[in-house]
Amino acid sequence: MAPTNPAPAPPDAPYWWQAAPRPVPSREAPPTAVDAVIVGSGLTGLNAALEIARGGRSVVVVEAQALGFGASTRNAGFVSRSFKHGFGTVEKKFGLAYALQLFGELDASVRAVERRIAEENIACFMNTNGRFLPCASEAHLAALLSDLDTQRKHMGFAFTPVSRSNVTRELGTDKYVGGAIVHGLGGLHPGLYHAGLLAAARRAGVAFVDNTPVLSISGQQGAFRVRTSRGEITCRDVVIGTNGYTHGLLPWLDRRLIPFDAFMIATGPLSPEAMARAIPGGKVTIDSNHNALFVRPSPDGTRVLFGGLTGSALANLPDKGRHLQRMLGTLIPSLAQAELDTVWTGKCAATFDLFPHMGCHDGIYFAAGYCFVGVPMGTYLGTKIGQAVLGRREAASLFADKSFRSMPFYNGRPWFVPLVTRYWQGLDARTPSGAIAA
Repeated sequence: MAPTNPAPAPPDAPYWWQAAPRPVPSREAPPTAVDAVIVGSGLTGLNAALEIARGGRSVVVVEAQALGFGASTRNAGFVSRSFKHGFGTVEKKFGLAYALQLFGELDASVRAVERRIAEENIACFMNTNGRFLPCASEAHLAALLSDLDTQRKHMGFAFTPVSRSNVTRELGTDKYVGGAIVHGLGGLHPGLYHAGLLAAARRAGVAFVDNTPVLSISGQQGAFRVRTSRGEITCRDVVIGTNGYTHGLLPWLDRRLIPFDAFMIATGPLSPEAMARAIPGGKVTIDSNHNALFVRPSPDGTRVLFGGLTGSALANLPDKGRHLQRMLGTLIPSLAQAELDTVWTGKCAATFDLFPHMGCHDGIYFAAGYCFVGVPMGTYLGTKIGQAVLGRREAASLFADKSFRSMPFYNGRPWFVPLVTRYWQGLDARTPSGAIAA
């Protein structure tokens, strides 16, 4: 449900805000004392707030911008269970038992989204008609099919191989050598999902204070002082749920997160025939390039949404949009003349081991570093953090047990991300799909 009094949308607003605009700024003053302060109003914060509030504790969510301003309403809306690490890689490095537990939790994160949507009756176009994974090279294809076959053997995850000749049944392009459809996955409308969670949290009694940066956190568990731009709040527990927008509140966490920009565009409205030519399979798609390209139909089936150039310098956003528009037209020729409606960006966060993490440091709870699976992991780990605050056994997770490492001399400012991005683009330039980023 969209807010009844939406704030005017800025020119670089995400496409998702058209159906789910940001609420108008509130005038409520922060409370002076609560049981729990949640920093950040995204998926992590809202799911944690729901759990804690329904556990009988008073909760306030403090947001530096408009509610839901960050990546939770800017992402592609994919609901998946994939990382940069395949099942076979994890099994080889950590053992079969570990791989089974990890991928079991990945699947649980998808089911957590489905369960939250059903429990809160959120209308957000959730669709599990499959996830298409096209491959940029024969080597990528062989590795993908081998790993998916291993997942099917050990986890029962169903998939269907797609030959080169059948790629066009899913996507209107000849840039890929084949791929696979992973069943039971899909996408949603992230703006409407966030709006539904926000409404559920309000019903649970959660208080919200927006446009109020948190300046510092001091004290200890059971007796924290959270200083904001509009006054101080004392509380028992603090949760940080700011992911790619984290900086300054917990330096220990800053040194372990790698924020980076992701970019997307939306075409103007397209006819049903044009949509059928561009994305005949109607599925969310992400390819095998190191710096992946991703494409999907809008939930109402009227536009194509496209992303790429992840991690590149922000520079001029309109120029970035035109670059992505050219890339989309090269990838899917039927869209070469499609109008550019919207371009936007948002900050994601990776980690040095490319796994999400949750935990408690110096008494402050956190979940972050979602590594391209923000919708399911923000939901799943946000819920787990809420359970941890309540001291419940259900909070146990492999993502809380993993060692969360940093890099010497790293202070949270990822100077190396553009260099890594250019390196990846150099590798991808050897494939027909990867070369279109040039």
